Amino acid sequence: METRQANKKNFMIPKFWSFLLILCMFMSALGCQEIDTIKREIILKAQTKFLKKKAQFTPREGITLRPTSLYQTANLNSEIIRKLPAETPVTLLDKIGEMFKVRTRDGREGYVEQKAIGGEDIIAKTQELRKSIEGLPSQGEAVTKSKANFRLSPGRQHDIIEILPPGKKLEVYERLVTLRNSTATDKVPTRGKTADSGVSPAYEPSTPEEGSDDIRKDVWYKVKIEDGRVGYIFTHNMKLTPPEDIAKTVPFMRMVAWRTVNVTDDPDIGAKSNYIVAYAPIGKDAGCDYSRLYLVSWSSKLKRRIITWQLRINGVLPITDYHFEGKPGFSVRYLHPTKKDKLVMASFIFNKGSVRKVSEEEIPNTAELH
Repeated sequence: METRQANKKNFMIPKFWSFLLILCMFMSALGCQEIDTIKREIILKAQTKFLKKKAQFTPREGITLRPTSLYQTANLNSEIIRKLPAETPVTLLDKIGEMFKVRTRDGREGYVEQKAIGGEDIIAKTQELRKSIEGLPSQGEAVTKSKANFRLSPGRQHDIIEILPPGKKLEVYERLVTLRNSTATDKVPTRGKTADSGVSPAYEPSTPEEGSDDIRKDVWYKVKIEDGRVGYIFTHNMKLTPPEDIAKTVPFMRMVAWRTVNVTDDPDIGAKSNYIVAYAPIGKDAGCDYSRLYLVSWSSKLKRRIITWQLRINGVLPITDYHFEGKPGFSVRYLHPTKKDKLVMASFIFNKGSVRKVSEEEIPNTAELH
């Protein structure tokens, strides 16, 4: 079909020029005074219509959104030169159909699917996310319990970068809450199904987080996956995986986060970590990330975990490191009792087997919603 159309087009061009020649001869015979001008205008229009050149592609920088393949030609059935990891910087040289011709940092050239490539906005966002967790201790671990949409921003309306499979390990850093758009559907448009896996976007039900009574809110965790990428996952599609010996310490509440704060040296067992653990009530939206904070310590005498300190607090993750006068401790943020645009940061240290508050100050509230 394409060959016939091309032949037809090639046939039309000489036919047009024959018509142009006859027209010029006819106009000359009539003694037209502006024959040269008319001829130039007709030729210019013909060139614009039949000889229009392809718009030139402007080379620019890009980045792979997910693990993908570098192909020999602009054809998914062609030879694969190599596999490219996610967030591989590339230079976009040209666009052929639904594929980009690219050059990698080591000079190799090939073709990558357009939907697997992000531009300057994606490069900036990935760098921003990586920077946001620099020096920040993990607030816990998790795994995807079903297919999970991995996004660079929290919210169902944002593009899906990749569909993570069940059982994918995650490091948890923050918990964010967004208002659900009443016009949004359970499944949102994405940059496209992943060509390498052929899977569809994960299901994100219109149901609240476990333990929440507010169906207008969606809860997201900022996570880092095994290859180092940072993004957001809907809480329904992941499951926290705390250490077994602290998982049921407070059975009447819902664990939100935990982290090691110091170590007890048990003469019989060896070093055992002590944890600050954040909990929220079951069956109620607390309006914050957590409402109770416990220090769950290892008792060398009892050979088990015990709660040695607790605090009622409208806390906001993350829980960070703190040191004062050579003593280790931690800092927490909680909602200001009267100012919505403020949080309070309180810092604590461990001193002679107890926890002591050493400072407290107001800070801006940058949380999206609680």
